Formats: sequence, C-alpha cells, structure tokens
Amino acid sequence: MQNFPPATAEDWLKRVAKATKGAAFDAEAVLFQRMDGPRAERASVAPWAIHSRVDHHDVAKARRQAEEDIENGVTGLILPSPAQAPAFEHLPLHKIAVRNEGGDLGAEALRHLVARLPLDPSRLAFDHGAHDPDLVKLLVAQGFSGPFMRGDGRSFHAQGLDDAQELGAALATAVANLRKLTFLADDMLSRAVSVTLAASQDMFTTLAKFRAARILWADILKASKLPQVPLRLHGETSRIMLAETDAHSNILRSVTAVFAAGLGGADSISVLPFSFNQGMPNHFARRVARNLQNVLLHESQLWRVADPAAGAGAIETLTHDICDKAWGVLQAAERGVWPSGDPAQSKAKPVIGVSVYPPPKELTAEVEAQS
Repeated sequence: MQNFPPATAEDWLKRVAKATKGAAFDAEAVLFQRMDGPRAERASVAPWAIHSRVDHHDVAKARRQAEEDIENGVTGLILPSPAQAPAFEHLPLHKIAVRNEGGDLGAEALRHLVARLPLDPSRLAFDHGAHDPDLVKLLVAQGFSGPFMRGDGRSFHAQGLDDAQELGAALATAVANLRKLTFLADDMLSRAVSVTLAASQDMFTTLAKFRAARILWADILKASKLPQVPLRLHGETSRIMLAETDAHSNILRSVTAVFAAGLGGADSISVLPFSFNQGMPNHFARRVARNLQNVLLHESQLWRVADPAAGAGAIETLTHDICDKAWGVLQAAERGVWPSGDPAQSKAKPVIGVSVYPPPKELTAEVEAQS
C-alpha cells in the first residue's frame, strides 16, 4: 500500500495562503510544529470511571436508578444531597466509586452508613467533598483514605469565566483546602484534595484545561514540598452549554465534552442527561448519558493511550497558555483577589442551539412525570 506523500511546512503554508486569499497571517499561529511539554497522565492507563447522579427525590426510585446504572456500565455514583443517602444502603459500595456533592451533611451521612456495614473504609473509593476539617479527622480515624476535600471550578464556569480562570480558581480553592488539612501526614495530604472541572463543547480548550490541571497540580505539590501523587480529577459536562429547547442536541455537545475531558486525563466523568435543564431526566435520558461514555470507552477505546495530545504543537501551546493564565489567577487569589464573572457572560458565548440559532419552539423533553 502506498503511503501518503510527505507534506512540508511550505506545502501547508501555500494552502493557508490560498484559503485566506492572500491576506496576511501569522505562520506560527496556523502551523504548529511538534512540541515537548510536561505529561498529563492519569495514575494508571485504565478507563475513566463513569459516574451518574442518584438524584431522584424518592429514595426507592433513587435506589432503582442506581442499580440500573450499575447493571449497565456505571462505575461511580454521585450523592447530590443528604436526602438521597438512604438509597446507597444496599448498593455494592465496595465495587464502585462514590462521590459526595452534598457537603458536610452528605459526607456525614455516608460516614455513618459505612460504619453500619461490614466494609473496610480504607478500601472504598470515596471522594468525600467535605468542608469541615474536624469532619475529615473523623473520616481519617474511621479509616477512609480520601480525597476528603476538593477544588471545584464548576461554579466559576457557570459565572462565565473562561477556562483558565475556572482552573485557576479551582486550584486556589484546592490549595486553601490543603492548608486546612496540614494535620495529615504528607503522603496522605498529597492525595487529600481532588479537583472538579466543567467539560464544555469547546473540545480543544477543554482538553487543554484538563491537561493543565494535572501539570499545575504537580507544580503545587512540588512548591509545597509534598510527595508527587497524581491528581484525582473529575469532569462534569457543562450545565450552561445545555439547550433548554431542542434538548436532544445536547447529546452532541456532551459527546464532544466527554471526548475532550477523557483525552485530557479525567479520572472520572459525569454526563448530565440531555434533558437535565428541563426537569428530572427519565429512563431514556439517563441511558443515553451512560451509554455515551460506554461507547467512547469500550468501542472507541479512548482510554488506551496515555495523554494522546502530548507533543501536538497546537494542544501543547494551548495547554501552556492556560497554565500561565491559571497560575496567575491562583497567585492573585492567594493575595485575596478572586476572579469574578457574570452569568450573562456565559449566555453571550456562541453555542449553536443555545445562545445562537436557538430552535423556534420547545420540543418534547425526556423527563420523568412528577407525581
């Protein structure tokens, strides 16, 4: 079989010149060469964990949601609030990851639940998301290994901040939480804080943002004189990119977001069902959310290559730029100057079907009827 003919830089620049019809352009900005940079790999070359929310208000229905998700490929569950904690009572917590998003009350509820069960806390994959250091002391005494606190960039993303600002603010929050946990031994402190970021339809910046998170966290551990431990990095598909009309178009945006976060090195990803903004997602919407990840993992095999964007000049340059700006945001936050945004800014961003060219009328949503 004949190979493709070699293409030189001059060949590419001629094509650019033709496409721009003779207009001036910056050659370095349109043609990136191979570039070496820090690697941004997960702790192991393994599939990222597929997380789903256990968010039904009825505990029995919430438990059935979780059981169905686990039977169909979900490997992690999210507790949105303490009210859903009883739904975890009879689930195989020793086989799945559990992520608390219910604050200290949620972490406390899960702590008491595990205490009643014949489980070894040190072998459970819990991300506690606590705020109170005294609660962390109880979790450590019980045998949990963390992460105990987190830096979360999703609220900053929702305020309309760009990717670098979101990352910088998330890392600043993570550093502040590190300082709260200095009573831990260094080896445990290094893994005591996780980071959560939004994954949007902007594929390249999302990919670069997740890579930058790992790179900067390694710098933070080095500056803190802590052992180098890979960051526990979680991604959630952006809420503000979800269309409220023609919600099925959100599936396409979610595919792009997961593709980017997965290749960027996320350890776990949660996909908000495509009708999330319209009400309680029904069976079909939840099925699509989990199968979207199942296909990308087990058919497209996206997890097989560690840090696949490494060396690509365009991605390395974008990663470097986000690192620089995010580090500046982190340093400013250390001085007490946090980035601020306006939710209206997020609505002004060009998202096809959301902020530009929205559908003229509401289409049928895949949500559960409320009784």
